[in-house]
Amino acid sequence: MIFTDFFVTILVGVIIVYTFSRTFGTKGPWGSFLSFLLVVVLFAWTAAVWLKPYGPLWMGISWIPIVFGGFFAAVLLTSVSPRRAPIFYKFKKKSKATENQKADLDVYFWILIFCLTMLIASHFFWFPQFGRQ
Repeated sequence: MIFTDFFVTILVGVIIVYTFSRTFGTKGPWGSFLSFLLVVVLFAWTAAVWLKPYGPLWMGISWIPIVFGGFFAAVLLTSVSPRRAPIFYKFKKKSKATENQKADLDVYFWILIFCLTMLIASHFFWFPQFGRQ
């Protein structure tokens, strides 16, 4: 059950992230397709294990919480991602504040990854009676 959940969330995550990155021209706040994919997959997997299953089953998995969790994370991350500047408007130099923002964003990325991983692990190891059975 863990592996099928994981593979379905990866499949749904790749579809959602590819669609969002092609439609809106963004790769998430971190500027990387893989980090955007990782966060969306972890959000979707967290939704899959903690939300009550509803909707039709596919391979024994209720896929609607996975899709809604991944879609919610993708919308949230797309809304806070920086947009590309027009070609005719380029910065000549980067300021120190821009470098500090990047470092702060990287720290928040790893905190988010840790928290989502702990939420998933807590369902399987510590609180299996809560969430989806």
